[in-house]
Amino acid sequence: MARHAPALVLFLLLALRPAAMSAGELVNGPPVGSAAPAFSLPDINGRQVSLENYRGKVVVLNFWAFWCDTWKAEMPHLRELMDRQDELGFRLVAVSVDGTRLGEFQRRTGGGRAPFPVLMDVGGQVRTRYGVAHVPTVVIIDRAGRVRYAAYGYPGNYVLLRELRKLASRPGE
Repeated sequence: MARHAPALVLFLLLALRPAAMSAGELVNGPPVGSAAPAFSLPDINGRQVSLENYRGKVVVLNFWAFWCDTWKAEMPHLRELMDRQDELGFRLVAVSVDGTRLGEFQRRTGGGRAPFPVLMDVGGQVRTRYGVAHVPTVVIIDRAGRVRYAAYGYPGNYVLLRELRKLASRPGE
């Protein structure tokens, strides 16, 4: 029995969590409605980028890690999402929670040329302040700097566009 204890504990933790979790419900990340924590991080070229640079804009933060190969699958979806930036008035920013495999990312994207900023949170301070326990995690921040959506896993462009349209229809947020 003792050797099965870790599996039993994991089973109980999963079984006892809230049963009804819909897409976009917060299971990882900052509380919806809270103020988005300020940050400044270097991008993959060493230039500092601050959340303050996007004041007055809706921001989609996509937390990922180069060691987690999901970024490869997400990239085509993120590129498609970028095509809607001007129409819906948002900015997409990727935040890498690690610095490993940056070379591979740069090779796969033609020297690190992504159509959106890719920031390096090597020390994990932003990930910690945002409560990101798992990657990928997507956080949408409204124009006033409040968290309006957070979800573990890439929810798909349909879900993100739905949330972005809601914010576009409410210009004050």
